[in-house]
Amino acid sequence: MPEVTPTIDEHPVYPVPLAVGGFPAWPLPPDGRGAKVARSVVRAVLGEFGMPWDLTYDAAVVASELATNALLHACRTPWTRAASASSGSLEIWAYLSRRTRPEVVIKVFDPIVGGFPRGPLSRPPWDASGGRGLEVVDALIGDYGGRWGVHATRCRLGVRPTPGKTVFFTVPLPDDCGHAVPVRQEPASHLRSAERINALLTVRGLRPHVSAGPRTAVVRARTGVHIWVREESLSYRLPGQGITRHPPFDEIEVVEQIVRHCEESPGTLPFPGLRH
Repeated sequence: MPEVTPTIDEHPVYPVPLAVGGFPAWPLPPDGRGAKVARSVVRAVLGEFGMPWDLTYDAAVVASELATNALLHACRTPWTRAASASSGSLEIWAYLSRRTRPEVVIKVFDPIVGGFPRGPLSRPPWDASGGRGLEVVDALIGDYGGRWGVHATRCRLGVRPTPGKTVFFTVPLPDDCGHAVPVRQEPASHLRSAERINALLTVRGLRPHVSAGPRTAVVRARTGVHIWVREESLSYRLPGQGITRHPPFDEIEVVEQIVRHCEESPGTLPFPGLRH
């Protein structure tokens, strides 16, 4: 059974800071409190890095919009309400990505497979009473240089890693937050990183295999999908694509990309017996 990141009086707490590899996840209540919890999560995780107040406020608004959108569109059908016990329903996650520059990644998960927005955002009629949530998200994230998008994935808090999607956005850490950015204190260990990647993939329903050598460990996530773990870097190659490289200790981002690939590739099953 997955662990739910604890809260105190509905305020999120997490025992392992993002700066040293924490990957907390919280359930979003399927009522009016979901947006409030999402805002609290953003304030907590960005507060770890001493982010400016105005940037934190905007990011909290984005999280609130995404949580509200997920509540309105993902939990209104009888099927999703019935599936919530096993799928984890709505969730919000946070972690630190380091691939191009340090940035906090916030993801809002819902149990609906498909329905991803494609191409430019369509604008609602000028007199519409709603439908501008993603426009707000797009504008606010653009103001501080972040990214956002949507992709297939698997839940983290349900009784089993069932499929769904996540809408994510990133908050780049400003240069003056550099003192708070982790460059982990312990020496890089390819064996330790491979073990963590193996564990993260396993709890998401994959069946990885690790082959360890003196300088390189290889994690086979599935046929044709391998992760090379070295002290100086993490890298992987997806079918039909080139090699993608990450800095050391970027295990979470690597795992998220592998899980995304496995969900979006035809013929992938999260675990035996489940059909998409």
